[in-house]
Amino acid sequence: MFASMPKSAKSIASDFAADARGAIAIIFGLSIFVLMLVTGLAIDIGRVMHAERSLAAAIDAAALAAAKGLRVSNLSDAEVQALAQRYFDANMQGTGASYANVQSFSVSVNRANNSVSIDVASEVPMIFANVGGISSIAVPKASVAIFDTKDIEIGLQLDVTGSMCMPCTKIDALKDAVAGADGLLDILMPDSGTTNSVRIGLAPFAAGVNAGTYTAAVTGGRTPADGCVYERLNIALQPTEASPAGAGRFKVRSEVPGATPCPRPENRVVAMTDSKSDLRSAVNGLSTDGATAGHLGAAWAWGLVSPEWSSIWGGTAPAPYNDGRTEKYVILMTDGDYNTVGGVMSNANQAVSNQHAANTCTAIKNNGVVVFTIGFQVSNAAKNRLRTCASGNNRFYDASNAQTLRDAFRAIADEINSLRLSS
Repeated sequence: MFASMPKSAKSIASDFAADARGAIAIIFGLSIFVLMLVTGLAIDIGRVMHAERSLAAAIDAAALAAAKGLRVSNLSDAEVQALAQRYFDANMQGTGASYANVQSFSVSVNRANNSVSIDVASEVPMIFANVGGISSIAVPKASVAIFDTKDIEIGLQLDVTGSMCMPCTKIDALKDAVAGADGLLDILMPDSGTTNSVRIGLAPFAAGVNAGTYTAAVTGGRTPADGCVYERLNIALQPTEASPAGAGRFKVRSEVPGATPCPRPENRVVAMTDSKSDLRSAVNGLSTDGATAGHLGAAWAWGLVSPEWSSIWGGTAPAPYNDGRTEKYVILMTDGDYNTVGGVMSNANQAVSNQHAANTCTAIKNNGVVVFTIGFQVSNAAKNRLRTCASGNNRFYDASNAQTLRDAFRAIADEINSLRLSS
């Protein structure tokens, strides 16, 4: 046998170059390193994103709490800043928030628009990105909150004419819709209280309006025993908000020949108040009688919220128009056609009453007051007039029974509650 011949140097070098067994291990090792680095960077980025969300939530909560304290409790700047810090610290206790190192926390108060601004500078330390020379990533955050809950003033016209007792379940339905459990008063004036001022006045009407203790003030000093008032002395001022004085005063029954009685004392006007119990008692005490001078009901509902009538209401005076913090509403509810002027019901007076009502509605809306109207089992003609009077078709409610009347008042209350929050 022949012995194997030794390989040449060239052959050995060629075999060595062709051997790829060690390269796989090297490539695998490098791949693992890159994979771990990418995973680590993803973890770092996730920490930043988590911290950013947590910071945003904490800052927003602090800004809202501080703005509410500024608006509702009239806190000093120092108290607002301390309140914001407490809320921020309380909301920074979570895991995500702990990723961030807060370097500065500043609060700015703007009393002109009831706003609070918060700026936070923070950074999130890197764990894996350090390999690439990135030690931390800055996470600055800012928030501005305006807690501008509007005060609410409402003039509520309520129909207490004789037809509201034909049958008497109609007046019962009205009382339930306004003063019953979960009715308009409960929604706007919850027992838990509100963060804003809510004041409501009542203007019951029939052939006239019972001005009650305000009779002398709106009639130039006249004090009739029945408290009845009718149209203004100068009828041209009827569809205006002119202060009820001089030519703008209201007539008493002795000045209106042939006038039928106006609402009885239990149906007297109630100036705006924030006492739900007083309002509930007044509504539940309503009785019915007389014809339908709806233009007078509209005039008095407007007068309840009109700053032009401030001298009449004294301590319960309405806020100025467009004061930046008060929303004014008039709600006009009726169950019939307006047909009475000067305490006298007639076909001719129906046209006059409707024209006064239409002009009054236009003037109310022109002053920025939102008008809601409710027709309770009314004619198609009355529906059209009420729809035109309202601040948009969606603010007219056609109630055909007790449930839909209740639904209408609840819907109005819900809308007012939503509109009071400006931001």
